[in-house]
Amino acid sequence: MVEFVKYQALGNDYLLVEPRCGDTALGPEPAPEAVRLLCDRHYGVGADGLLLGPLEPPRPGTPVLLRIFNADGSECGMSGNGLRMFALYLAEHHVEQWRAGEPFTIRTRGGDAEVRIVDLADGLVRVGMGLPQFTTMEGDGDSGVSGVAVPLAGEGPDTVVAVTDLNLGVPHTVVFRDRIDGELAQRLGPALAWHSRYPEGTNVEFVRVHDDHTLDAVVWERAVGRVPASGSGACAAAAAAHARGFVGRDVTVRMPGGEVEVSVARDGRVSLTGTAREVMRGVLSSSLRTELAARRAAPKSSGREGT
Repeated sequence: MVEFVKYQALGNDYLLVEPRCGDTALGPEPAPEAVRLLCDRHYGVGADGLLLGPLEPPRPGTPVLLRIFNADGSECGMSGNGLRMFALYLAEHHVEQWRAGEPFTIRTRGGDAEVRIVDLADGLVRVGMGLPQFTTMEGDGDSGVSGVAVPLAGEGPDTVVAVTDLNLGVPHTVVFRDRIDGELAQRLGPALAWHSRYPEGTNVEFVRVHDDHTLDAVVWERAVGRVPASGSGACAAAAAAHARGFVGRDVTVRMPGGEVEVSVARDGRVSLTGTAREVMRGVLSSSLRTELAARRAAPKSSGREGT
């Protein structure tokens, strides 16, 4: 019996576990400690996160319920890459008519997302990511697109960093620079992701405007660290760049893992188009299942809640 399926989208990988298929190793309510072990790249299967679903039998006309977890065990509200992977899985394994491009809805903690399979053979999926909410320093919902200055500890040119904050099912902080690379993300990513300004943390996108329809981005996710690509991060980068007048409505976002297409509608809603594919299917060893059961039974830690 297959206990998990692994998908990747531009190098960002998730394990998919279907709880309706019997007693999974994670139990009815995944414990953070068990999720961390399963996603650990040295002691578990290894992934950037976990997709738990569908939670009920999927059928046309009804939203499909999905829970998303980060590799650190925290529950996630929304993931652009994760939604594409899950949509592809549903079309391939559950509802045949979705393979031909009929839209359907995936319901997550961060809200509903309408998805559509653009090309099943190529794994090309379009996801509606919703309306971004730009926030000021106080988070009062004002536009806040011009950005604010965030002080950081230390010395040098980056003691104050200009950022644009927004929420797209999950919190994002966009930093525009003329030059971006992994070293910049490694240096500033952790300091911004868990800055006191963001009590629940934030995902950080370092963005360079290449031209009026192309962005380069390096992403630091608060629950994982630097990732090769992020779907919601690409959407945040494009939404912020469009709001500030740097790019038009249709944007290619290039990341180390590959590129995606982001569109900003006239009402501000953002959609994401990109590829995903299945990597492997697997069965857990009895020893790993035993250790996962022990983690489930252990007292729950009070870790950070992620998105």
